[in-house]
Amino acid sequence: ESQGVIERSDAPDIVVVGRAALNRACSGDTVVVRLLGNSESSVGEAKAADGDDDDADDAADSEDALAVEQIEAGDEAPVVADKANLATAVHGVVVGVVERRWRPYVATLQADVAGGMRHLAVPVDAAVPKIRMHYADTAAIADRYFVVAVDSWEADSQYPQGHFVRALGRIGTLDAEIDTILVERQIAVSQAALGFSEASLREMPVNSAERPWAPSSRDLEGRRDLRDTLIFSIDPRGSQDIDDAVSMRRTRTGFELGVHIADVAQFVQAGSATDAAARARGTTVYLADRRFNMIPEVLSERVCSLRGSSDRLAVSVIWDMDHEYNVERTWFGRSVIRSACEMCYEQAQELLDGQCKVEGLDPKLEPQLATGVKELTTAMRVLRSRRRLGGALELASTEIKFAFDPQTHAVAAAAPKRSLEIHGVIEEAMVFANAAVARRIHESFPTAALLRRHRSPTADRFERLQRAVRA
Repeated sequence: ESQGVIERSDAPDIVVVGRAALNRACSGDTVVVRLLGNSESSVGEAKAADGDDDDADDAADSEDALAVEQIEAGDEAPVVADKANLATAVHGVVVGVVERRWRPYVATLQADVAGGMRHLAVPVDAAVPKIRMHYADTAAIADRYFVVAVDSWEADSQYPQGHFVRALGRIGTLDAEIDTILVERQIAVSQAALGFSEASLREMPVNSAERPWAPSSRDLEGRRDLRDTLIFSIDPRGSQDIDDAVSMRRTRTGFELGVHIADVAQFVQAGSATDAAARARGTTVYLADRRFNMIPEVLSERVCSLRGSSDRLAVSVIWDMDHEYNVERTWFGRSVIRSACEMCYEQAQELLDGQCKVEGLDPKLEPQLATGVKELTTAMRVLRSRRRLGGALELASTEIKFAFDPQTHAVAAAAPKRSLEIHGVIEEAMVFANAAVARRIHESFPTAALLRRHRSPTADRFERLQRAVRA
């Protein structure tokens, strides 16, 4: 039976059961809901989320069947998955939709068996109902993903009415599956759309084998020169877009810790074509076997990538600390750096574990790198402990690594990514830098600074988690 959940920030979520009770609300819509039972009797506004449609009789698409279903759903008692919680569950019916959140949906075809032109588009997102559409040449899309848009949903119709937008590709092919992900996640209309325009590429600095890019004297004006400081990067093996690096050294009064971020803003002017493209993307999107860059590759993988032994422009945060890692002074500013080494996590972990002659590292540089990695790790252990005592939120997840057949590009193996201490070390350094920059922004622009705040989980959600664990 159809079911939806209405999310509320300050009260238990509301369960809506039955197609009639959902009243044509779709996942993501903002709705007005009337509460049922003994819990409450007022009308509240909330957001519909994670609805699912498990009806087995969708093929019986007649207005008579719909009318019967409405009558039966209105007369029956609310149904909940956990009957032990029946007395405390909050149920309701949708009485109106305040705001629709329809978007383009990727779907497959459920053709009219009678050979007509009125078909059903079956969205790949199970939370979205089937969509009625007209289309003549069903043979052309019978085995393909396609994009469908919703136009309306009349009160006397079992399904919303929509129209065909475009075909994506054959179901099961890699490119079609990738395009499906991009559309469903609202990243782009297709892979082709994520290419950069000629206008954007014309704005890029020259960087070729014949003319490799190097900072000019004008580029260096007003920058702090850190090229003699031991700076190194630690990233996944094979990374090309190295956007951050770290430094850690002893001083007479304690330590100097530095976090250095690639200064992309030096090459992307406000209002430029590249700026518009980056704003539209928002981030670089990583998939298992490819990525879609936020900025052109000449920047992300070459000119702005903090490669070893190359002069690069950066934005740095440098802390002077005492011997207990208490911050005495903080410097923020633009810099020029020359990374001594680009390490992968595994190499840095081997240095941390005390291994000598780490494969791939310069033997002459290895002792200095080992000292830097170990001192950085000691500092981050202390800072993480303090952050946790202050009520820090830890978000844990498991990342799956895929190996691909080089010929077919099919998945050859999959395994959880190995967790190393050095992962947490670099993460803590970045969090420390982000917090310092956030404080500086708040001090300088108190009326414009924004805080992303994670709300506390409600007791109702903890109860649902406990029931799920017990099951």
